Amino acid sequence: MRWVAALGILSLGAAAALATQACGDDPEVASSGSTGHCEKEPAGSVHNVEIGCDQRCPGDPSCKPSSDTTFYAGAAVADITPVVDHVVAFAPQNVGKNWFNPLGGDKCVKKGSCDLADIKTCTAVDPMKCVWIAGFGAGRPATGNADPTSVRCAVLRRGATKVGLCSVDSVGWFYNEIEKTRELIATDHPDLDLDFLAVASTHVHETQDTLGIWGPSDTESGVSEEYNALIRKKTAEALVAADAALQPVQLQFGASKVDGHIAGTDPGKHGTAAFVSDTRDPVVIDDELRVIRFVATGDQSTVATLLNFTSHPEFGGDENFETSADFVHTLREGVEKGLDVKASDGKSLMKTPGFGGVAIFFNGPLGGQVGPGKVNHTDFEGKPVPDGLARAYNNGRLLAVYAHEALTKGVETLETGPLGFRARELYVDVLNKGYHIALAQQLFHRDGYFFDKYKELGEDNVPSIRTQIAVIDVGPAELVGFPGELHAELLLATPDGKSALDAPYPFTPKPYFVLNDKATNPNCGTDGYSQCDDGPPAIASMDREKIIDLSRDPKTKYRWAIGLMQDQIGYLVPEYDYKLDPQNPYLEEASPGDHYEETNSVGTNVQAHVVDPLLQLLKSPPVVKR
Repeated sequence: MRWVAALGILSLGAAAALATQACGDDPEVASSGSTGHCEKEPAGSVHNVEIGCDQRCPGDPSCKPSSDTTFYAGAAVADITPVVDHVVAFAPQNVGKNWFNPLGGDKCVKKGSCDLADIKTCTAVDPMKCVWIAGFGAGRPATGNADPTSVRCAVLRRGATKVGLCSVDSVGWFYNEIEKTRELIATDHPDLDLDFLAVASTHVHETQDTLGIWGPSDTESGVSEEYNALIRKKTAEALVAADAALQPVQLQFGASKVDGHIAGTDPGKHGTAAFVSDTRDPVVIDDELRVIRFVATGDQSTVATLLNFTSHPEFGGDENFETSADFVHTLREGVEKGLDVKASDGKSLMKTPGFGGVAIFFNGPLGGQVGPGKVNHTDFEGKPVPDGLARAYNNGRLLAVYAHEALTKGVETLETGPLGFRARELYVDVLNKGYHIALAQQLFHRDGYFFDKYKELGEDNVPSIRTQIAVIDVGPAELVGFPGELHAELLLATPDGKSALDAPYPFTPKPYFVLNDKATNPNCGTDGYSQCDDGPPAIASMDREKIIDLSRDPKTKYRWAIGLMQDQIGYLVPEYDYKLDPQNPYLEEASPGDHYEETNSVGTNVQAHVVDPLLQLLKSPPVVKR
């Protein structure tokens, strides 16, 4: 990681918010507070006083309210599929292991240059010419491409407010990459004139490393500067194309509970466990699939469909060595092109047309390993699905069925709606000793602040990173973006104020149970993956006032949660269940129990440094009326 000593830098957006601006007479613009907002005591790190004011729109001088109520949307896709022109030739003793071991004789070679079965014919080249897959550990070389990976962007405009929303098929995308993208746009595409750019990663575990910790070995970065530059370039191009395609639209909002209630999607009667699981107690899952569809006013065609669901895109597993968007690929394809699911005898089990347009997927609160870990995988006939990409593609098609329901049943259609955002840059102190080692080994590629680069990192020399949080209003929907993998108990509450950790545990879907009861909880296995032998998490000790849903605008009708937006700083683990190994904190998991997430978190301060500022931002004066 290129960490340099620096003082806090006031962003252009934050600087613009220092001034005040009258709100105008737009009936959908908040009359109070949309004239700039500066916290007297910013929550989180003590260094947040260096940031300045929130970026707000409408309200900032550069983002004036307008009486034009027409809502515009455009969307575009840009391909970022890695070029796999080098592969690994494995030494005879390593064949079948598929993990790069240069000391054992493995070689990165030009594709087609030799007989991979006879490594003596192969000439080794720089291992960085191979594509290193992010997720499941270092040393995983790509062998090819199973399906396209992409960056997908929507541009939304209402009056003088213009927002870019992008999703990148990657394991994560650091905030400095977004800052570089903004700089690229300002230089090469100044006419784009976005008020705000939000970029989230899908968190797919089966494409090229973009962060640095999944290289040829544990001590080598897997980042290709050329590939990251390509993503930035393609993001800018997608935004420009989406902006050029702007047209008046209607807004449609919907949601579906992914719990097996749709006939044909859960033949084994597993409920939510047929689609997604949570392998860490307490089991809290945001199992609602949400959609926002922008429909062209003129011909009623789909411009874009935003999708929001929570699940790790790692169903392909570590046995897959082809780059892929995992379940996200078939989910998006099913929305755009439709579904035609056939039985083994060729009979059609489910057929439905697509909606067209551009489908853009945003992940949710992934904390606790929400994903395929304990899913009961079956196809539409109830038959087991083979490991690998077949499992990923099947899961995506199943989720597409629920997306179709969300887009057709109980949909609310609006001719227009408000558009606005509140955003705040903030600093987060990095306490994780494992991350300190990664910094020293130059694995990550981002800047650090407020530390002495000539001293050893530690308790008396703690680096900080700069990141960003945002709340985006799209009609009656409130999109809360956070820069990592949030544990859902910090997010979810019912409209009447019941938290996920209060009986009857409204976000613990059947057949899961909230505490680690070995007799009833499928998380309590004997496979060594989740033993449930550490005693129940102390759920009564969690501060119920620090739940994101409880701090939202009570008039918010559709509550979105977008994880890995603007950054990937690891798991946002709640304080009440944050446990460290006493001997090797952050480097080893606390035992007994399941505390992997703590080893991939910035530190025990993560709730205070990320969630507390987000709660403060939510409680700041709104920029739109509902």
